[in-house]
Amino acid sequence: MKKGTLAATALAVGAGATASTAAAQQDDEGEVVLTGSDYYPDVDADVLAELETGTRDTILENFEETFDPVDDWDVYIVQFDIGAGTVLGHLFVDEDEADVSEGDTVTLSGDASFRDAEANLVEVSTGGGGASDDEDEDEDEDEDEDEDMGADETEDDGMDDETEDDGMGDDESDGA
Repeated sequence: MKKGTLAATALAVGAGATASTAAAQQDDEGEVVLTGSDYYPDVDADVLAELETGTRDTILENFEETFDPVDDWDVYIVQFDIGAGTVLGHLFVDEDEADVSEGDTVTLSGDASFRDAEANLVEVSTGGGGASDDEDEDEDEDEDEDEDMGADETEDDGMDDETEDDGMGDDESDGA
């Protein structure tokens, strides 16, 4: 019983350390800007594409001095994972504030503040979101192992051996 309690405590401490590390990593990601209608706190956003320079400039010029100088900013198309469906939005990233690129998944934190209330622009810190690639690979390996075990159990259930050994086919031909 004492060993079980000790193991559970160690597991809880390890999980707490992992959560603290994950929170620290999220703080290191930086801050991004988005419109208030694109803000979903604590939701993963998949970065789908970076807009080309001309398109970026056209969008950012609409916000006048908010994104000055324009050359320091990148604009990304993101897809929010809210469960019910696909929601697309824009993510404005200052190159000096956050490291975001196509294919990334970021999580918008709940500590947003207005960068420009009149334009409905919100500034929010981000973190790495969802499962890491290593965790995805581990889950895939576990699923493959489960499938393999199911196939092995089918082969080893002994059904084929009983059919061959029962001699049913020999008795029927003798009785006819």
